[in-house]
Amino acid sequence: MKAGRFITYSVLALAAAYCCLTFYPKLLFSNACEYKNISLYTRAPVPAPPDALLERVYNAVMTDEYMDPGAKFEIYLTGGYGEYLFWAPFCSKTQSCLHPVSHKVFIASSDPDKNQAYGRDPAGKPRVLENAMVHDLVLAQMRNKLGLVNYVALRAWLKEGYAEHIARETVDMEAAMICGERDKNAQLVQYLESRLMLDLVKGETPDMNYPELITSNLNYDSTRKRIMERYCPP
Repeated sequence: MKAGRFITYSVLALAAAYCCLTFYPKLLFSNACEYKNISLYTRAPVPAPPDALLERVYNAVMTDEYMDPGAKFEIYLTGGYGEYLFWAPFCSKTQSCLHPVSHKVFIASSDPDKNQAYGRDPAGKPRVLENAMVHDLVLAQMRNKLGLVNYVALRAWLKEGYAEHIARETVDMEAAMICGERDKNAQLVQYLESRLMLDLVKGETPDMNYPELITSNLNYDSTRKRIMERYCPP
């Protein structure tokens, strides 16, 4: 066999193996815990059963207007940021991610006992693990209901704003945090801004439910301008 053909076959074999693992990551995660329609997978044993954590996640997700009780969801707690990038290479700036193809949720480094999720820098400020889980499960349910094409076409601020409306991870953050110079990669501040924008429009159209509102013709620029005028006075 010529070297070029061998390399081509090897690359195709590796790509096929990676695709298989993408859809069946549980092959490499030996520990599982289930709560109703949510399955949690880890590489290493969890010191204490995360039943209370998963119950809170489930109860929050149940308030989602896209909720489908018959759907099954899988969450994978990876062993660190490097492993996380193997499973979700397109989510390098976040601590958690809904895989756009396999429809599974991956979380970087985490500590279920402390209810914390960590990103690239372990010394950085962690996210609340259950809120991160809820956020991505809401996105998963939106994808289920809308279908892949409509979900991908939906503007990011609408998806993230609604997911944060349910997860409420930014509920104790000051609205003024969206003002002035800030790191555009500051994940929670972006979530806060998106939630405030969506909540503003929802308050003005109380007769519409969130699925109707999200798929209506909302203008990002004008909505953002109005929340900046409200929360960031000159």
